[in-house]
Parts: sequence; structure tokens; C-alpha cells
Amino acid sequence: MTHKRMIVLDIASLGLGEAPDANRFDSIGADTLGHIADKGLNVSNLINLGLGNVRWDNEIKSIPQVDAPRGFFGKMVTTVDSNRGSASFREMFDYTAGVRTASVMDLLAEKQHSVSIISSFAYYWEKQDDISMVQVPDDSKAFIELSAKMRTQKSGLIYCQLPELRHFARMNDSVGYAKQLNVLDETIGKVLERLRDNDLLLITSSYAIDPTRDNRITREYLPLIVFNPNKDEGKSLGIKRSLGAVANAIVAFFDLDDGEVTKPNFINEVM
Repeated sequence: MTHKRMIVLDIASLGLGEAPDANRFDSIGADTLGHIADKGLNVSNLINLGLGNVRWDNEIKSIPQVDAPRGFFGKMVTTVDSNRGSASFREMFDYTAGVRTASVMDLLAEKQHSVSIISSFAYYWEKQDDISMVQVPDDSKAFIELSAKMRTQKSGLIYCQLPELRHFARMNDSVGYAKQLNVLDETIGKVLERLRDNDLLLITSSYAIDPTRDNRITREYLPLIVFNPNKDEGKSLGIKRSLGAVANAIVAFFDLDDGEVTKPNFINEVM
């Protein structure tokens, strides 16, 4: 496989509208992106990557579809029977390998791939061995660390979670949320400029928090945007029925399955 480095950018708390099981989690009408769209939102890089195309059936005026998106775009649903953020992380990064369930981080480390985690929390990753972990207090520091890792880590996985949006969501500050997403969008543009030919960038969100609701995680569709520097134009990835699509893609991307039948994944669609 040509590509040897994957960067996963987790815009934690960004949702795309109520999921099919929203009624089970008191999330009917939840729509994080829709509810901040008229608060001065200006996310041209995400739009060009296909964020608006994900909402083809419920288009947002300020986040239009583009005719030739630069990225591959889709959305995912959470299947775990819990609305806690930690459960979503496990669904996104755990992988059933043989007779046990392991984190893809473990599998990568076992195969001698470099793994770096940039996040505001450490409790889920604290038992992971041979992994570089950097705890960050805000988005600015997260991007500083990401930039440094992109310069020094030439292969493997870099996971970067952005912590600030969820704070605006929990404060019911839709305007602040939109402003911070604008800042993130500008920085994503800089990340795109620094990508190499053997990189793959995956932008997603591990859970949603609608800032117009009551300070808790909402059950929504979550974004899936993939950018391959070697592709001039992307296409729809459809709806992935589990956040585990991310783990499956990582396993396929780094060929971690040891000859076993690879689980359904979208890697062949974006290469």
C-alpha cells in the first residue's frame, strides 16, 4: 500500500442531525450543525471537502453542496447502547481480532507502527503501551502538537482530538461554537497544505452535543470526511452503520488483519 501515514482529526461534539434512534436518547430534533449554521458560520475548507454534500437531503444555506468536492464524504451512526463519550471512543477504535477485542492502537503498536495521540483526556488510553500521548488544554495547543508530529512522525497513525467545541456546546453558546468552528476550519486548511502524497486525512467526530439542548451528548449522525492528496475529486461514502468503520479502515489501511478476511471498510473507495 502506498500510503503509510493516517491522520485522524476528531472534531468532538460536531453532529449532523438526529440519528435513527434519537428517540431512545431524548434527541429528537437535535442538529448541531444546523443549529449553528446561522450564527456567522464560515467553513470554506470543510465545504470544499464535501461537508455540505453530506446534507444533500437537508441542505443548509450557509453550507452548500459543491459540484466537485475535494474529499470523500459520508456520515456514521453510533450503535453502542450508551450515550457516553467514552463508549463512542471504544466503538470507534476497538476492533475484534481473533478471540479478543483490542484497540487498533494496540494492533498498530504490535506491528511496529508509530502511534501518537493528542487529546485533552488520557483515561481511555492510559493502558496503551508504546504510544506517544500528549495531553492538551485547548484547540490551539492541539494544532501546535499536530503540526509538530506531522514534521517528525513520518508514518503510522496520528489521532488528534479537538477539545474546545464541546465546552461551547455545554455552555449552550451557539455563537461561540460557530466562531470556534470557523477557527478550526482555517487551521484545517493549513493541515491540508502540509499533507504529503503518502498521507490520508480522516475528519470525523466521536460524539455530538447540540448547543441548543440541555448540556449533554445528543444522538446524531456524525461526519466522515476523508482527504487523499492524490485524488482530485472525492465522492459519497454513504452512511456507515457504526463508528467501528473507522477502526476497520485503519486495520485495512495498515494491513493489520494478518490475512484474515478484512471487515467492510471504505479504504478501497478513497485510494
